[in-house]
Amino acid sequence: MLSTLPPVILLDIAILFTALSWGLGMYLVDKKVHLFASLAIGCFVCLFGYSVESLGAPPWVVVAAPVPLDILLLWYVLRKPRKMLLAYPVIWAIYIVFHVVLSAPFRYDSLVPAWRLHS
Repeated sequence: MLSTLPPVILLDIAILFTALSWGLGMYLVDKKVHLFASLAIGCFVCLFGYSVESLGAPPWVVVAAPVPLDILLLWYVLRKPRKMLLAYPVIWAIYIVFHVVLSAPFRYDSLVPAWRLHS
């Protein structure tokens, strides 16, 4: 259903849900709303991931390539290693839940492009 939308809209949906997972994860750990930071991180991470995928990289590289960028941006926002160690797994957990929830009913696999839940 969602997979039939134009690629630009699919990228916007991926950015929105990536930003939402980052915003919720950082809020749960830091108790502060990082609206602009989570939107910026969503844009950077999604665009980087899609760039890596467009180069034809194997699926594990598409998933692993943004991790150093994630850590750098998380450090820029939180600046405390303890909060970072708590926030990063929380962000990924929220992100995976979004991926599975959107993929199941809508056949939308673009949140984690290398992790296709449908054939």
